[in-house]
Amino acid sequence: MTTPKHQNSQVPRSTAGITAPSAPAEPEKGASPDEIEADLGRTRRELGETVEALTEKLDVKSQAREQINEAKHRIAEQTNDARQHAVTYLEWAKAFLTDEQGKPNTNAWIGVVTVLATAALAIAFRGRR
Repeated sequence: MTTPKHQNSQVPRSTAGITAPSAPAEPEKGASPDEIEADLGRTRRELGETVEALTEKLDVKSQAREQINEAKHRIAEQTNDARQHAVTYLEWAKAFLTDEQGKPNTNAWIGVVTVLATAALAIAFRGRR
């Protein structure tokens, strides 16, 4: 048996954060007016909380603002992580390319010569075209 198309095309809606209140016991038959008033007050309060939760859930602008703030926070964290990795890498590179006095060591000179030779070859081959 197949289900109609329109049933499968419905978008499921999240109900996270919205909880149905548990059904409180109704006042018994001969309850005093005070007990009935207390029950009505509790019911109004629970209904107000439910309406508030639904209103918050359906507030598109608020949800968009929240998602934007979360994205900004993630970007800031990722930027800090990238900056920290770059600093760590540069410290390692400096230690690798310099001696105890801070002067370029053999590794640095090999790197400079390699870069210059590569640039010269690139210019030479570019000129032949």
